[in-house]
Parts: sequence; C-alpha cells; structure tokens
Amino acid sequence: MKLCAHAPAKINLFLDVGPADLSGYHSICSIMQTVSLYDTITVETNAQQDITLRCPGSDLPCDNKNLAYRAAQAFLDAGNIKNPGISITIDKQIPVASGLAGGSTDAGAVLLLLNALFDMPLSGEALLQIGSKLGADIPFCMTGGTALCSGIGDKLSPLPAMEPSAVAIARGGADVSTAAAYAMLDKKYGKQLPERPHMWEKFSKEGFIYSSNNGYYNIFESVILPYHKEAAAYKTLLKNAGARIAMMSGSGPAVFGLFDDDSTAKAAVTKLKQSGANAYLCKTCGGVQIY
Repeated sequence: MKLCAHAPAKINLFLDVGPADLSGYHSICSIMQTVSLYDTITVETNAQQDITLRCPGSDLPCDNKNLAYRAAQAFLDAGNIKNPGISITIDKQIPVASGLAGGSTDAGAVLLLLNALFDMPLSGEALLQIGSKLGADIPFCMTGGTALCSGIGDKLSPLPAMEPSAVAIARGGADVSTAAAYAMLDKKYGKQLPERPHMWEKFSKEGFIYSSNNGYYNIFESVILPYHKEAAAYKTLLKNAGARIAMMSGSGPAVFGLFDDDSTAKAAVTKLKQSGANAYLCKTCGGVQIY
C-alpha cells in the first residue's frame, strides 16, 4: 500500500522571541502561515521489516539524523507496531536551512501518512504530542493554515485565514543555523530581549491585521540581515518589485514577499532569479494534503 502527501513550507508573518529560561529554551510569539511550496512525501509498505528513507537528488541524511526518519520511528513506537517494513521517499523542493520548516513539515507529513497507512491507530492529539517532542514547528506544520504559535512554538491557536495571497520566496547565500541565530539574539540583547507578550493577547482576541503593514515583524532580521548580504538584497528587491510586505522567514535566510496579484509576484520571481537567487512563486494555503 502507498500513500503520498504534499508537505507545505511555512512563513512567519510575525516572530518575536523572549529571553531564554533556565533550560535554555526561548519563548516565542509567532504568526505562521503555510504556503504552496511543497515537498512530496511517499510512504509505502514493503517486506524489509524496517524503515528505509530516500531523498533522491538531495544530500540530506537518510538515517536517524533525518527528522522524518525519527518521526517514523516515534510513530511506530507509540503505536506499538513491530517489524513494519516502511519505505519513505522525500522529493525535496523546499530549500533546507532556510527558516521555512522544510524538515519539520516532512516529519509532520510522515506522522500523518503513517497514521493513515496503518488505519489510524493514534488520535490527532497523540500525533501532535509526538510532533512537539521532535520539533517545535512540527505541530503547526501538521495543521497548517494560519495560526498563532506560542510557548516554544508548540502551543497553537488558529487565526482567521489570510485572504489568498501570491508569495515570492528567495533563498541564496550561506545557511543560517537556528542555534547560531538564537545565540546572536542572546549576544545582542542579553536579558533585555524585547519580548512583547501583549501581542499574544492582541492576536488571540483580534486576529492578525493582514491589511496593515505595521504588524509584520521578525526579530531575527535585526541580527541576520546586517551580516547576510544576499538575504538583505533580496528583501530590498522584493520591496522594489511591488511586494506589499517583504521580510525574512524564521531565523532565515529565506525572505518572502506578499503580493496583491500573481503577475507582479511572477515578475518579482523573474528578477530574483536574474539576481542569482533560488526563487519560488507560490500562494498561501492550508496544511498537508494526502492523496
């Protein structure tokens, strides 16, 4: 038996970070949105009685260093499924190490696919709990759409959906380690990290004001863009190409622009590619699509 899924990337429309707690974890307040830049995940049963993972055309690890592999193992353990014989193939389209949650969305899709493949042995809540233990972005990637994410990213509150928007995404230059980005925040701000917890209450009660350019924010831009010339240049290009808003996603270095029409977004992607970026045209969308 075989099942497939489109696993969408995410962008952050708002991202603020609080000081680290005693365990070293930072609280966040973020508005996340899934977009139609997909990895395609295929899961099927076989006679090998173990987990095999393939990522053709990618140099990603295909063992337990891969988050999707660990998600499969965690699912089998939780479901008490022995000697399953599972083959997982990931067709990567989402650029890695970019702030777009490519690894998290793959892992979330694997959890959903395996649950469907084995006739739903786990509840949706159980799947989300497995996901949250593997990675803070995984629960959101499993549900998708538009949501307020708090805690360490694992607490989700659905928000009114955005109006459908064309999105241009650009990626180029050096990778950015999430751990290194957080370390840069700590170095810049220390204990004075400008947490804005009131935003959580505001977004919960009022929703995110998508039509206002004043609400969009990503604290990581303050430490990444001054040193990542490609990300800074692509953000400027998106603005000049007519983006209603242009900003970095997550800890970067991918940047995105929201456009009011497809043709302007398509023209921006052309300009980005001409400047040397890996550029993608997509739309805001819902969560994982199984087929």
